[in-house]
Amino acid sequence: MSRSQTYERIQLYKAEIILQKYTNSFEERVLLLECFAGYIGGISVTEYWKVFKIDSKGYHIDDSILYDLKQEILKTDISIAMAISSLIREPINIEEQKKQGAFYTDYRLAEIIAKDFYDEIKVESKVVDFAAGTGILLVGIAQKYKEKYKESFDEWIQKGLYAYDLSEYALRGATVAIMSMTSNLSAIRKMVSKWKVCDSLLDEEVDRNNYDIVVGNPPWGKLKLSRHSFARREGTERIYGSDYNCFNYEKYEEKKNGLAEYRRDIKEKYNLIMNTEPDMYMAFLEKAISLANPKSGKISFLVPAGLIRSKGTKAIRKYLLNNSIKLKIRLFDNKAKFFAIDSRFKFLMISIYSGIQSQLKNVVFSIGSIEKSGISFGDDIIFNTRKLKKIRPDLTIPEVKTVQERDIFYKVIDNGIKWGKTEDIWKADISREVDMTNDRKKFVKNLCAEAIPVVEGRMVQQYRFGVKSYISGSGRSAVWTPCAKNGKAQFYVTKDKLNKEQLKRITKKRVGYCDIAGQTNERAMMSTIIPAGVICGNKVPTIIFPNAPEDILYLWIGITNSFVFDWMIRRVISTTINYFLLFNIPMPKLDIQSKEAKTIINNVKIISSMGEEYYNDSFMQNIRAEIDILVAQAYGLTFEEIKIILNDFPIMDRKQPAINREKKSTITRDSVLSMAEQKWNSNSTIYTDRYRQAKKIGAHAYIPTEMTILSKVYEGGE
Repeated sequence: MSRSQTYERIQLYKAEIILQKYTNSFEERVLLLECFAGYIGGISVTEYWKVFKIDSKGYHIDDSILYDLKQEILKTDISIAMAISSLIREPINIEEQKKQGAFYTDYRLAEIIAKDFYDEIKVESKVVDFAAGTGILLVGIAQKYKEKYKESFDEWIQKGLYAYDLSEYALRGATVAIMSMTSNLSAIRKMVSKWKVCDSLLDEEVDRNNYDIVVGNPPWGKLKLSRHSFARREGTERIYGSDYNCFNYEKYEEKKNGLAEYRRDIKEKYNLIMNTEPDMYMAFLEKAISLANPKSGKISFLVPAGLIRSKGTKAIRKYLLNNSIKLKIRLFDNKAKFFAIDSRFKFLMISIYSGIQSQLKNVVFSIGSIEKSGISFGDDIIFNTRKLKKIRPDLTIPEVKTVQERDIFYKVIDNGIKWGKTEDIWKADISREVDMTNDRKKFVKNLCAEAIPVVEGRMVQQYRFGVKSYISGSGRSAVWTPCAKNGKAQFYVTKDKLNKEQLKRITKKRVGYCDIAGQTNERAMMSTIIPAGVICGNKVPTIIFPNAPEDILYLWIGITNSFVFDWMIRRVISTTINYFLLFNIPMPKLDIQSKEAKTIINNVKIISSMGEEYYNDSFMQNIRAEIDILVAQAYGLTFEEIKIILNDFPIMDRKQPAINREKKSTITRDSVLSMAEQKWNSNSTIYTDRYRQAKKIGAHAYIPTEMTILSKVYEGGE
C-alpha cells in the first residue's frame, strides 16, 4: 500500500510497518484497528462487531501485536486516537488527491483547532464536521472535551458529536478513533445513530440542526472534469503535448454532464458562490456559516489561500466581514509536510465567530511557521475592517508578516492610482493571445513562410525578451538554453490560422509579462516589451494602452519590474499573476511628462535594447537601480521602507561572489541602497562602499541566477 510521505506518515512509519505485516487488504487493516481501539478503550471488539453488524470473517489478532502497535504510537507525539484516525484512512494516491482536492488533515492542525476552541467547549456543545473523513478534527475536539468534562464524556458523544461523509468506510474509521477513548459501547452506538453517510451539501436532514462548533477540512477541488483528469482516472497514460490514446469520449461526456448537473444544484443552493466556477470548499464553508449557532457559533475550517485573494471568493469575504463578531485567519505553507502536495502551496486556518453583537471591527491575520519546538505563529496583524474595505474594495487580505509591512502595503495603495479599467492613459487592453493547449493543433515546429513565433513564459524576464532558445524535445521535456535575446521559439503558427483580432494585435508593439510566479521566486513580476511579429502564449498576457503614447509601455515596464511593485504582487499571489490581482496593484502618481517619468522611460529604452552587454555592463546596473529608487519615491516610500522591501528577495545573486567572506552576495540589494543613498542625499556611504567592493571582485547586480552563464566574471576587478 503506497502512502504519501507527509510528516504525519513519517511519524507513524513503524506503526505502518506493523499494519502492513499483519494485514493483506484494507478491510483487514480496518478490522485490526477496530481490535486495537477496543484494546485501548476497553470495549469488546466482538461485541462491537455484533452491534454494528460487521462480518469479521473470524478475524483475530494477538494482543501482543496490539501491544507492539501501541508502543510504536507512544514513541510519536501523536495521540492514540489521532493515530488511529490517520492509519485507518482509505488509501488514495497523490494524483487522486489532487484531482479531488481531498487532502487528509494533519494531526498538528487538528490539535491547533482543538486548542483554539478549548475555552469555547461547553458541557452541552454540539459539534459537527460535514466532511468528517475519519474524524481527526472531531477527535481533537473530543480530547479537549474529555480534559474538561471527563465524567460527562460518554453522554456528550451520544448527544453532541455529529459527523457526515460520503464514505461509509470513512465514518467507520471515525467511529473507531472515538471508540479508543471510551469503554461505553452503548454510547458509541447512540453516537453513530446520529451520523449519516450522505452528500452533506444537499442532504436536507443535515440542515435541521444548529451547531455550536463546526470544524472541517472539506475537499478543495473544483466542480469540473477535464479530459486530462478523466483520462488519468480511467488509467489512460498520455505524454505531455501528445494526443490521448483510446479515449472514451462517450463516457467522458456522460461524466461531464452529470457533474454539470450537480454543479447547477450546488450553485442554486449556495448563494455566496454566485457566478464563479465553484470550489467545493466554498460550498462547505457557506454551509458551515448557515448552520452554526447564529448567537454563539464557532467555525474553524482549513481552506486554500484563495479565500483571501481570489476574485471568485469576494462574496464570501464580504459576508464574513459583515456577519462575524470575530474573524481570525492564519496562513500556512506546506513546508512542514502537512499535505502530500507542493511545499509552496498555501492554505488557511480560518476561525469564524458568529453573534448578534456589533459588526466586525478587525480581522486578525498571522502567518504560521515551523520551529524546532513545533508550529509557531508570527505577529497578529490587525486589519481594521473599515480601513480594509476602503483600501481593498475587493476585500483581499495582503500577506504581511509585520505591522511595518502592513503599513507599507497601505502606503503604496494610498499613494497609487487605479489602472487597467480606467478611461485615462492607464486604460489597458489585456489579452491572452493564443492558448498553448487549446490552440496546440494550429502550431508547427519549424519556421516557414508566414509563420509567427509563439512566445512562451520561459522566454520572458525583466526587461528581456527571447532570453531562452529552444533546442530539442517537446512540452515539459523540451530543452532550452539561455541567450541574450532573440532566442528560437519552440512553436510557430501560420497567419492563416489566426483570426482578425490576433492578426491586428501582432502588428503592434506591446508589453507582456510571465504570469507564472511565486512569492519565493527570485523575482515574481517579470515584464518586457513584446515586439510586433510574434504572438504570445497564454502564460504571457500582453497589454496595449490605447489612450496613451508608446512611451507608456516603457513606463509601465519600469514600474512593474521595480522591487516595490514586485513586493506588492508577492503579498497577494499564490502561483499565478492573474488580471484581477495585477490590476489591484496601483500605479504610482507619475505624470508621463514629468522629469522622473522621462528618466524611467529613457532608462527602460536603453535596457530593452541591450544584447549581451546587458549581462556585463555596469551601466545597466546603475540605471536599473535608478529606476527602482525613482519608483519607490513616486510611491512615497522612505529609505527604511525600501530596506524592508528588499528583505523579501533573499535568493537573488546566488551565483555572484560575496564580499568579506560573507556567506552570500548581496550585490543587487547593495546597488539599490547605494542609489538610495545618492537620491536621498544620505550622509551614509555604507551601501555605496559595499557595492564598490562587490564590483571589484566581479559581482554583477540584477542578473538572474540562471543567466549568469552569460556574464563575464572579472578577476581582479573591472
